[in-house]
Amino acid sequence: MNARRKGYASQGRLGVLALFAIAAYLLLGLRAAQLQAFDNAALRQRAERQHATNLDVEAVRGEIYDRNGVLLAQSATVYSLAASPARIEDATRASSELALVLGSTPQKIRRALRSDKSFVWLERWITDAEASQVRALELPGIELHPERKRFYPSRQLAAAYLGFAGRDRHGLSGIELAFERRLRGQDRTLSARRDARGRRLIALEDVAAAPDPAGGRRLDLTLDAKLQFAAENALARGLERTGAIRASLLALDPRSGDLLAIAQAPGFDPNQFWSAPAAAHKLWPLVDTFEPGSTLKPFTIAIALDAAVVQSGEMFDCENGSWRLGGRRIRDWKAYGLLPLHDVIRFSSNIGAAKIVGRVPATQLVDGLRRFGFGERTGSGFPGESAGILRDLSDRQLVERANLAFGQGLTVTSLQLASAAAALANDGRRVRPRLARSGNADTPLPTSEPAISAASARRMRAMMRTVVESGTGSRAALPRHSVAGKTGTAQKVEHGRYSEDRFVASFLGMLPAGAPELVVVVVVDEAEQGRHTGGAAAAPIFREFAGFAVQHLGIAPE
Repeated sequence: MNARRKGYASQGRLGVLALFAIAAYLLLGLRAAQLQAFDNAALRQRAERQHATNLDVEAVRGEIYDRNGVLLAQSATVYSLAASPARIEDATRASSELALVLGSTPQKIRRALRSDKSFVWLERWITDAEASQVRALELPGIELHPERKRFYPSRQLAAAYLGFAGRDRHGLSGIELAFERRLRGQDRTLSARRDARGRRLIALEDVAAAPDPAGGRRLDLTLDAKLQFAAENALARGLERTGAIRASLLALDPRSGDLLAIAQAPGFDPNQFWSAPAAAHKLWPLVDTFEPGSTLKPFTIAIALDAAVVQSGEMFDCENGSWRLGGRRIRDWKAYGLLPLHDVIRFSSNIGAAKIVGRVPATQLVDGLRRFGFGERTGSGFPGESAGILRDLSDRQLVERANLAFGQGLTVTSLQLASAAAALANDGRRVRPRLARSGNADTPLPTSEPAISAASARRMRAMMRTVVESGTGSRAALPRHSVAGKTGTAQKVEHGRYSEDRFVASFLGMLPAGAPELVVVVVVDEAEQGRHTGGAAAAPIFREFAGFAVQHLGIAPE
């Protein structure tokens, strides 16, 4: 009896289980029917989204060359390491193994792998050896992405001028930024699929069907790499000799406006731009301004010559080195009495220059300096180029006009100074500085009015020649080539006052003096006392560079 009851109970439980099984199969069948009949399209789209992806193919950034075909900047493929945190199976193991490859800490990588983001960068621009080691690890969720990296084969050469392109391949400074549209090109996008492990699968037909990228175009600069190298070497030796905090040299062809060299020291390596301070990235001969001091005298006195306020053979009383004007005392570096015009330039007398330029109406003086290009950008197109400061004056501002005569009360860039000197070299005709032989805005200057008459320009060059032959710029002299030059020693402004122990030394030179083919501006910032003048600090740097330049460019002596 009991056995029979147990059998009935067992059969009942089996029946209940059978009913549950049938119900489950019916529910699964209904769900399958729902998925097939009603949710098919949505599920197909969802699966397509999971497996479909796009791959951006970067256009190759254009190469940069110097005027003679020397490669200065190019792009190459490198790998960057990324992760999809949701696909990481063992974050502890992955972070430990990747840390050994990358020379990082497991903690830093583990924080990235545990991110709630779908994609994170672990390391940009890793080496080929590191990429090979990462591949060998075969870690799920860890990916290598090919990217373009900018390389500068000559390392520090013209670094601040060339600038650099960042990790997003955009030019961030210098030439790379100035010619961004020309160099960058146009990217393209490929359709791709992912396999079950999330790896991209690229079909050949997709590659063939995608539009070709418009690669960046080649850029040929006016820069001469050999002259640039000589300039940087001369500056490095100049810093060592003078103890200055920085120095620069800019050289251009006054006939075409071609910028042949633009160097500054100290420099940096653009291949690792992130390791240098932001101040090192700035091309200060074009971006920073300074008071030119006596290097402005050739221009203010040339304006006086053009205004016909100076008589031939006239002598100027330089007051034995000290002269009071309008409640302010003007001093010379050395006591002089009567000096003819050419000796005012040769010995760089502030008092003589102030007396000569004081005869020119203030408005005419300022307008004349503007015709030389002071107070405005040169039109080179370099990003961040400064216009400097040149204020209007009235005839009642006697002291301000006297200051302007010898380069105080205005600020200039090295490029402005070189561009203005090119007008003297070209018998009064200005040219626009040119950065590139291709793709550069080489339209003529907005005005065809000469900066100065040809006669005044030639007369000024003759006076500047005496500066180098027997005046303050004698350390710039070359053995076989005549040089027209001018030294400058300007006090730096601190808290609204002129410093007694901080100076900017400069030298402006052009050669050959009779028909110049090269203009050079050297600026030395805060050289040690006793070596802080334009003649002692800047002129020797000019001589070293110009000695190489005349041979390299084949400039014949007069």
